[in-house]
Amino acid sequence: MGCFRIMTLKILFIYLIIFLSFSKIQLQSQNLNLKNHHLQTGIDYKNNYYLVFSGFETYFKKHFDSLNWKRVEYKHNKLPISKNFPYQFFHIEDKNYLVYNGCGSVYEFRNDSIVRIDNSFEHKNQFGAASFVYNNEIYFFGGYGLFTFKNILTKFDFKTKEWELVKYSSTELPQPRDKIISFLKNDNFYVLSGYTEINNGKQLTENSKQVFDTWKLNFKTKSWEFLGKLNNENYFNTIKKGSSYSVDGKFYSDYNRLLNIDLADNKLNLYKPNNKYSISYSEKYNPITKEIIYALPNSNDSDKHVKIIVEPFSKYSGTITDSKPLLKSQLKLLLGGIFGFAILVGILVLRRKVTSNHNNVISLKEEKFYHKNKLITNLTIDEALMLKFLFEHKERLIQVSQLIDLISDNDTTNYNTLAKKKDLVFNSLKQKLGFILDTKEEHLFIYSKNEKDKRIKEIQLNDEFFC
Repeated sequence: MGCFRIMTLKILFIYLIIFLSFSKIQLQSQNLNLKNHHLQTGIDYKNNYYLVFSGFETYFKKHFDSLNWKRVEYKHNKLPISKNFPYQFFHIEDKNYLVYNGCGSVYEFRNDSIVRIDNSFEHKNQFGAASFVYNNEIYFFGGYGLFTFKNILTKFDFKTKEWELVKYSSTELPQPRDKIISFLKNDNFYVLSGYTEINNGKQLTENSKQVFDTWKLNFKTKSWEFLGKLNNENYFNTIKKGSSYSVDGKFYSDYNRLLNIDLADNKLNLYKPNNKYSISYSEKYNPITKEIIYALPNSNDSDKHVKIIVEPFSKYSGTITDSKPLLKSQLKLLLGGIFGFAILVGILVLRRKVTSNHNNVISLKEEKFYHKNKLITNLTIDEALMLKFLFEHKERLIQVSQLIDLISDNDTTNYNTLAKKKDLVFNSLKQKLGFILDTKEEHLFIYSKNEKDKRIKEIQLNDEFFC
């Protein structure tokens, strides 16, 4: 009898070990470990699957109710093979899409296949753009490409299979930027921070600087509205692309710590700092299961891998530890603006006084040009006409091509000939003005590039030498 009991206990112990081992395997299978860091997560709400696209031969999926990830071979894959996976995932009306990061080519993921559906091409014009879905259409705002930052809004038309530019009704727009924190709520699209170009006053540089403003685009009116400056810039430093998402109508962004952005109450709620926030990426929230899926790479250079984690958002986020005002006080901004305007007016008045007392200037009086009260007589008709035109537009930048239009008023030859004539007239005018003012020719004018199209050159008289 005693031996029977011992045998029974041994059998139960073996079953217990098997059960615990099986349970451990099941629990471990919640996390998918991959070598490839270049991946994209997705959520297929129609079939209730979490998706991971990594590579071009297979993908991974896991049912909402399952603990196991499954590797699946593609039946067909029309994606061009590359070292990384430069695509973003969208789920619209029970369909899944992958869109090129720089805007352009669009693919549909269906029946274990990826098929191309667009008539476009890889624009390579909006890398780091804020991408979102509004009224079941895919939008890209801003981004960087072709050597310039953008503040354009593009939309994919599922009927024509082409991208189109959305026109704004307002003249006041956000600065061009990429790596943007963005959210969509009802008919309003919100933009916070981002990176834009550095303009040192003379030329545009390849480096970028972070901006800390907040804007709202109303889709009904297509108009932008400036909401204010971010109050705590330190919490938004070094933000990353794709770090913003919505959880049950609340907006979140994470980098060094998780931020809850409450625009309605002007609050920035801070969660406890966690090392994973600084390296996690491709976060997506599932409102059905209240879970978040994200990729978490390790820091071991000798054995690099990335873990795909699905867990309750409450576990991922933790608890709020502090709250601060999100935007700076409008009263402070108003007083600061008035103070700044007063300083600017004082500088302009002082500058005008200094300029008016400065003898080494050229002035326009009654259609004639003077230097130190002496009439300038050595200008040709075309040179005088060009200088007068520049005087008339002295308060703003004008496009260099307008000088060609000016020359064409008196000449009917072809455009290339007129452009060469413009260059001859302009160069001759610069030489004469430089000689009269005894200064270098490059100091006579202010040069810039058009804000919307950097290929367009602009020019303006330097008011240090013209009044």
